[in-house]
Amino acid sequence: MKKITPTNLFKLISLLLILTPFFAWSAPQETLLDRVVAVVNDNIILKSELDAEVNLAKQDLQARNIPVTNPDELASKVLDKIILERLQLQRINQLGIKITDDELFSQIQEIAKQNNLTVVELRDRLNLSQKNGFESFRERIRQQMLFQKLREVEVLSKTQVTEDEVSNYIQRQALVQSDIEYHLGHIMVSLPESATPAQRDASKQKAQEILQKIRSGEDFSQMAVRYSEGSKALQGGDLGWLGIDQIPTFFSDALNQLEVGETSGILRSPVGFHIIQLQGKRNKNSQIVKQYHLYRFILLSEDAQKKQQPSPTLTKLAESLTSLEAFKKLNEKYSDIPASVNANGNLGWQTAKEMPPEYFQAITNVEPGRAAKPFATEQGWVILFLDDIRDQDLSLKDKRKQAMQALRMKKANETYEIWLRRMKDEALIDIRLEDPEIMKKQPSHEEALTN
Repeated sequence: MKKITPTNLFKLISLLLILTPFFAWSAPQETLLDRVVAVVNDNIILKSELDAEVNLAKQDLQARNIPVTNPDELASKVLDKIILERLQLQRINQLGIKITDDELFSQIQEIAKQNNLTVVELRDRLNLSQKNGFESFRERIRQQMLFQKLREVEVLSKTQVTEDEVSNYIQRQALVQSDIEYHLGHIMVSLPESATPAQRDASKQKAQEILQKIRSGEDFSQMAVRYSEGSKALQGGDLGWLGIDQIPTFFSDALNQLEVGETSGILRSPVGFHIIQLQGKRNKNSQIVKQYHLYRFILLSEDAQKKQQPSPTLTKLAESLTSLEAFKKLNEKYSDIPASVNANGNLGWQTAKEMPPEYFQAITNVEPGRAAKPFATEQGWVILFLDDIRDQDLSLKDKRKQAMQALRMKKANETYEIWLRRMKDEALIDIRLEDPEIMKKQPSHEEALTN
């Protein structure tokens, strides 16, 4: 599965967990009783779960300097988010979608690297702050990866692009600044799938009132948290940095008229009414990148990290590996090592940013066709073989394939909200959030024992 980019939700989750109090969702206060706040098909949502997610949302908003002005509205919006998550998890189970341990570890490794940590450091920090903190973190990341796979199966895989669309797209790209990225804020007022004229008028009026408040000086992010029904509402409507090929078509014309800091008028789509704000604009990094073709061999050792430096014998072994053929013979030399340990020894072409920092440090002064000095890891000693180095122009690599993928992503972004809301409309949902008996403060364990 394709790795998540730094602008993706996974980085936001990792930053949230590292820079703010950890894992509010996994540590609800002990209470005597729990209550059901919603039933989604045959699955229940408990008040303790809602409270935990509300606490997490408050922490996220606090980190973004967005005040919580209406706790009841926040609870309602968080409950809607949980309902959509439960529906997606039910669909994931129906389809048998899985995330392998290798996929999960690769994603956690990426998150750790983007926060200047090793996986071991990330694990220790999480476990120090919360019992079983790393395990809770792993499962949260696994869930988000499952959601992405579901989106690929249910939306992206069913999005069709014609050859004419691809040809036209490539021609248009030659005429526009494709090296520009946009940071967008988004507010959506949704419409039912078969909305009546009265419903359309009511939704449009609500969107106009929100826009008026923004133009009167209200904070866009706060308005998104309070009123938006889009999937990024609880992040202040923050869509992150997007290339022009990732922006839904019905945003494009309005975006061309905006300067940084400006807000659009009311935009209409099949999903509802939208307001966007251009919060930033920047040039992408150069498309010319240096790539390194690496092979890896791991010598299992329980005390490698204690020793820090490899033995003279191990160093001499690495120095003797002057060809890829010689490097591959390590599997024969150390046949007692389980085959699974070095089954994925060909790491392929990677940039410095894509590989772990210790890997790049090891090969910094290594010539192609030679092995790097062994270095210690949690598993043991790692020997890297640098097969070759190349400068790769990513902008020229398989343009037609890139165009096809970009068009599919654009169409998928336009239809994702429709698919999500349609799944909700088709489900049997019983919301009990406004029941005063459910929402009143529950007695603590100590209070219950004294009564």
